[in-house]
Amino acid sequence: MRVLVTGATGFLGAWAARELAARGHSLRVLVRPESRLEALEGVPAELAPGDVTDRRAVERAVAGCDAVLHAAGVARLRSNDLRRLMAVNRGGTVHVLGAALRAGVRRAVAVSSVGALGGTLDPVAPDERWDAAAEASGVDYFVSKLEGERAALAIGRLGLPLVVVRPGVVLGPGDVYHSSTGTVLRMARGVLPACFRGGASFCDVRDVARGQVEALERGTPGEIYHLGGHNLEMAELARRVWRITGVPPPPQVPYELMFAAVGAREAWNAVTGQPTPVSRQLLRGARRYTYLSSEKARRELGYRIRSLEETLRDTIGWFLAHGDLEPRTRKLRTLAARCAPERAAPEPVA
Repeated sequence: MRVLVTGATGFLGAWAARELAARGHSLRVLVRPESRLEALEGVPAELAPGDVTDRRAVERAVAGCDAVLHAAGVARLRSNDLRRLMAVNRGGTVHVLGAALRAGVRRAVAVSSVGALGGTLDPVAPDERWDAAAEASGVDYFVSKLEGERAALAIGRLGLPLVVVRPGVVLGPGDVYHSSTGTVLRMARGVLPACFRGGASFCDVRDVARGQVEALERGTPGEIYHLGGHNLEMAELARRVWRITGVPPPPQVPYELMFAAVGAREAWNAVTGQPTPVSRQLLRGARRYTYLSSEKARRELGYRIRSLEETLRDTIGWFLAHGDLEPRTRKLRTLAARCAPERAAPEPVA
C-alpha cells in the first residue's frame, strides 16, 4: 500500500514509518519545514511539505494514497496551551481523516493516547470498554486527545475504514526530542526532584510501532485497541532505572506539597518571564494512574510486550551513545561501553 504517515519525524511516528517500510509499503510523510529529519534516516519515503493544521496541504498529501497512519500530535503538559493542543490534536485529526474519507482511502489508523481515558486515582487497568473521561482529569492534553479521538470516530462512522489505537507512555531508543522518554532521562541524570503516587503503562516504541502497523493492516474498522506495556507506579520505574544506572531514585513527597510548590513557582515565573520546567498540568497528569489492559490487541493484532529492562537499557543506552547522558556511575560507564552509536541507532529497514 501507499501510506501517508503524519508525525513521522516524531518518536513514535518515525518508528511506525520504519516498520511500514520494512514490510514493503510505499511511504509518503507529511513534514513541516522546521521538522528535524534524523529520526527518518535510512527510511525510503517521499516528503510532502505541510502541517496537519493546513487543510490544503493535507489534501495534497493524502491524494493518491491507499492508507493513512495519523500519528501527528502535540504532547504538552503546560498551562495556557489548550488552544494549540486543540488546533493540532483535534483540528489536525479532522483535516487528515476528513481528507482521507474524501479521497476514498482503504485503511486508516488514528493514534490517540492513554490520556484520552483521563486516568484514575486508583491503580486499575482499563480495557477498551472503559468510558473515556479526560475532562475529569483537569489535564488539557488529555482533553485534547479525547476530542481528537471523538472526531476520528465520528469520521469513521461516515464511512472511513478507521481503527483507533491508544498507546501508553512510550519509551525506547531514538527519541530525539526527549518527549515521552524525558522522565527517564531526568532520572538517569539524577535531576528529577521528587515523585509521588501515580503511575503509567510504560511500553516500548518498537512494540507500539508494530502494533500500529498491525492495526492498519488487519485491525477491525471502528474498533479501539490499547497498546500498553508494564503498569507501574512512578516510584517503581525510578527504582528500575536505579538498578540499571546506579543513580539513586528521587524521594517521594506528598502530591499536595509538590502541587503548592510548583504553583508558587509558576506564579513567580509568570512575573519574571522565565520558563517553568514543571507545571501543575504535568503534576495533575502524573498523579493519575494511566494504566492499560492490552489483551484485546494481543488477541486480535498479535501485540507483544517486551521486557521493561530491555526497553530501559535501550533507552538509556541511546542517551549515552548520543551524548545526552554522561556516564557518571560505574553502571553507566559499563552500559556506555556496550552502546556504540551504531548499536543504539534505529533497527535497519529490511
